[in-house]
Parts: sequence; structure tokens; C-alpha cells
Amino acid sequence: MTSRLRRPFTASASDDEVDDDNIIPLDEQEQEALIEELKKANDRENAFFILVFTCLCGLTASLIAIRIWFGNGSGVDVLAVSSLAMTGFTVRIPVGSEAKELLSPLETWVPILNPILIAIITIGAYFTNRHWDHDYLLYLPLFVWIATAVGRKAMASVNLGELEKLKYKYKGA
Repeated sequence: MTSRLRRPFTASASDDEVDDDNIIPLDEQEQEALIEELKKANDRENAFFILVFTCLCGLTASLIAIRIWFGNGSGVDVLAVSSLAMTGFTVRIPVGSEAKELLSPLETWVPILNPILIAIITIGAYFTNRHWDHDYLLYLPLFVWIATAVGRKAMASVNLGELEKLKYKYKGA
């Protein structure tokens, strides 16, 4: 005579739930290795996006600096290059809740003052007329700042510190 363990029927909340029979428990060492692997992958992805956004800031600043070099720029162009430099600096500031405690005063104030400078540049670009047309190159600092802000939010949304709290105690045999 065989005996079976009977489970009561429970309706699943969604179709995407994983069946408990298919879950393979991990011991503490396997959990640590998995968390460490996820942290390394996250660090690699963050480094790639930091490089991309820094290059974007540098390329845009170079376009505006070339115009200043040839004498076609104005004071708003100088502000645009400095804003792009501040955006490039902001990209390199660590993200996450634990990183906020380690910030220097420069790392604290640059992300606050840069949007104010970008607003001044955008207003200046709107009222700067060149050859009866608006200068659309001066709007690039705004778009670069928006792209980097969205990217930083996406990088900050990954919180691998929470995985440490989710570890369970399972000793392997």
C-alpha cells in the first residue's frame, strides 16, 4: 500500500506562478554564488551605461565647443558645454540608497544645480535667433540630461541588497 501526501487545492493568483514541485532549493553557498554573479552582471551593465552616457555628453559638448572655437558661439554655448560637463559628472555619481551616504558636497550639489542651468540654457536657446531660425543645437543639453536621468533611475531601481534579506536557511546534505 502506498501513501500519498495530499495537498489542498488552492487557486493560483496568476498563470505565471511557478509550481512548488519544480522549485530546486539552493543551499547557502549556492545562494551566495548566485547573488555575487547577479551583482557582477549588474556592475558590468552599469559600467556600460555610464560609458555610453559619458560618451554622449562628450560628443554633444564637442559639437558645441567646435562652434565656439570657430567664433560662431555665444555665452549660451559656453553654458551648454559646462552643463554637459556637469551631466557627464553626474552620470559617474554612484546610484542607490547606500551610495547617498558617501557623497561629497560637489556630488550633492551638481545634480541639483544642473537642471537650473539647463533651464537657463533652454530659455536662452529659445530667445537666441540665428539667421532667422532658432538654434536647435542648444536644446541638446536638455535632451542629454533627460536621457541620463532616465538611465540613472533605471540603474537605481535595481536593488541587489534586498536579495540578502530574501535568503533562506537551507543546509545541504
